[in-house]
Amino acid sequence: MKRIERHQFELLKQLIYSRHGLTAQEIQAHLNISIHTVYRYQKQLSEDLMLLFENQSVTLKKIDGCYTVSIDKSLDTSYVIDKMHLHYIKISQQFSVLHAVMYRYYTSAEALAQEVNLSLSHTYKNLKISNELLKPFDLAIDFSSKSAQTNFQGNEKNLRMVMFYSYWSIFKGIEWPFFRAPQVFCDLPIPVKHDLLPPSQKIRLLYYQSLTYWQTIYRKRFVSLSEEFLAYLDCFEVVSPTTFPPEIKELLHKNHVSKKQIHEEEAYFGFLARFYIANIDSIEEKQQIVERLTNSQLPITTFTSNFLTSFSHEFSIVLTEERYVSSYYHVIFNFLYIQFFGVNAPFTQLNDELPLLDTTTDALFENYKEQLAQFAYDQLHTTIFPTIRKDSALIEYLTKLLYLVLKNATTHHKLNILIQYSKTAYGYDLIKNNLCIIFGKDALAFTFNEEEADIIISDAFEHELYSAECKSHFFYFEYPYSAHTWRELILFISTHLYSNFL
Repeated sequence: MKRIERHQFELLKQLIYSRHGLTAQEIQAHLNISIHTVYRYQKQLSEDLMLLFENQSVTLKKIDGCYTVSIDKSLDTSYVIDKMHLHYIKISQQFSVLHAVMYRYYTSAEALAQEVNLSLSHTYKNLKISNELLKPFDLAIDFSSKSAQTNFQGNEKNLRMVMFYSYWSIFKGIEWPFFRAPQVFCDLPIPVKHDLLPPSQKIRLLYYQSLTYWQTIYRKRFVSLSEEFLAYLDCFEVVSPTTFPPEIKELLHKNHVSKKQIHEEEAYFGFLARFYIANIDSIEEKQQIVERLTNSQLPITTFTSNFLTSFSHEFSIVLTEERYVSSYYHVIFNFLYIQFFGVNAPFTQLNDELPLLDTTTDALFENYKEQLAQFAYDQLHTTIFPTIRKDSALIEYLTKLLYLVLKNATTHHKLNILIQYSKTAYGYDLIKNNLCIIFGKDALAFTFNEEEADIIISDAFEHELYSAECKSHFFYFEYPYSAHTWRELILFISTHLYSNFL
């Protein structure tokens, strides 16, 4: 996505998320652009919305000096955002080039340029950019005569990793991108367990299987896994095996593909599915997998155990059995990636940072970031990954995993609430019970001691308890059957819970 389209996409999201819309001056400040560019962007965005969504189901309006995006009730907000994201990517030249070489082999750059309707100079420019992105994965696009099947040259294992990442991050189920692949590829049963997954992630798996079957059956390109890597993957496969459907195995056998090669393909499909998608395995299966991994005494599994032990000692935490299993399961994928894809390969996970234009910091993560990053770097750099850099995406991702482990093991102080309601005798219980239903008993505690109270909910002015410094801890509650009152109280408590969590 080019800079202009990226800004227009961010403008769309800002307008959707803004409750009352944004003025031209606010947009100017958000995007750091001139007021003239603001008007140009909003005009182009309005035209794009009209083009992509029929019957004016999504429109950009200006009301009382504020720009807002109106979405028809028949459309989901996530669909609108993902569809616009896809639109802006598809109009880029780089996408046209990469999407073309995915499906066809071109004998020359000239033939590719003609196919994508670009000048030869622009084609070479986009090939150069693409090859720079692919280089850390030991991949390249070229036009040599080594293979009549594909212009992608390099390690198929790495190419499959990049393809799985790219196709989902671009299309996200909005369109079916494999128009040249047989329909049967997406109609066949999914090779891995998926009963715990929502519909979008099942579609994601259909992307993965179509890519895999296209590469193996039509391109005749296969992953080559070392015995060391396969030993780790088999710990997963014994517990929850990946199995291609009989129709695919029959086609592979006809192409004289060995059982060993098919097993490698299945095991690698299972690895990538688990790497990218949560909850392929149930809690019980994860426990069995972690047990097999730890009992295998393979180098990475032993290192993972020692790593988590050191982390627990360093940060003085105790992990329950379930949380240890979850932590081990996530962390070992990070180490397997570093071991078998290299320390220089960018981590192929979607960014979950704050929006591009948000300059605030995420206090929840920033408070621990440096300490966790230093621990992760020291452990990896001084042991099995001496060439890893502290500022690498691999360390950053591991830092976020460790933050999850740390927060899971931390006991958080409950929010103590004092309730006073004078209109009815049952009002106290009504408020308390509703709050327990909404927030749960793990987050809240109720007290009659004003000195212990973090917040006070009352329908009367509490003379002895009130002070200017404590004003933000009081909530005036008058109407227990008012939806507006409850919305405001929920927001009030949520704000204090968030502050308590930091």
